[in-house]
Amino acid sequence: MLKRSITDELIKKFEELLEQIIYNKKNKNYTKALDLIDDAFKYIFRLSIKFFNSFSTENLLEIIKSDGTINADKYIMMGKLLKEEGDILENQHKEQDAFYIYEKSLNLFLNAFLIKNDHCDLENHFSDIDPIIIKVSPYKLSRDIENRLIEYYLKVGSFDKAEDTLYEILKDSDFSRECLKNAVKFYETLLLKSENELNRGNLPREEIIESLNSLNEKLLKNE
Repeated sequence: MLKRSITDELIKKFEELLEQIIYNKKNKNYTKALDLIDDAFKYIFRLSIKFFNSFSTENLLEIIKSDGTINADKYIMMGKLLKEEGDILENQHKEQDAFYIYEKSLNLFLNAFLIKNDHCDLENHFSDIDPIIIKVSPYKLSRDIENRLIEYYLKVGSFDKAEDTLYEILKDSDFSRECLKNAVKFYETLLLKSENELNRGNLPREEIIESLNSLNEKLLKNE
């Protein structure tokens, strides 16, 4: 079903359909744009967009790698198509529906970013990640996505944003022992980085040590 291999021809077709989708979206031809998104899903994955919209993000990730392999380009294509659908729903003032689609798109993009290798042909679309994060920021995200966001921010060197996400998880868990331990590991990993890296990531070493001491104190109290 989704075992179609990623070929140069398939990527070329995806880019052609995407160009048409974006053109119609900009011109507010939303029905045509949605039809083209559906065409793209059917051409690339051989299933309609309604099928994908009915599945959770976790199920989508499993479906895409059902052939036993994980391919970043597949994640990117699906994430990009869902992002375009989310844009259209937002333009139609269907904010709640748009969030549901954006969340799936973000999950796919983050997974693609974290597993990508030298053979990823569509990594230029990773530029959509930060704009999608902004769109979903007013809403509560799943713990899985929050954890992936931390990995993403660490990888791109945005340590302050990784810390912000970490504290959201800590607060939501009421500073559970498990989350406290994970947070300690987070800061211990950051301490291995150079002063220049930490300063570029807007998280000075002094703040890391201060936070680490505070977390260790909380762990002692929870024993």
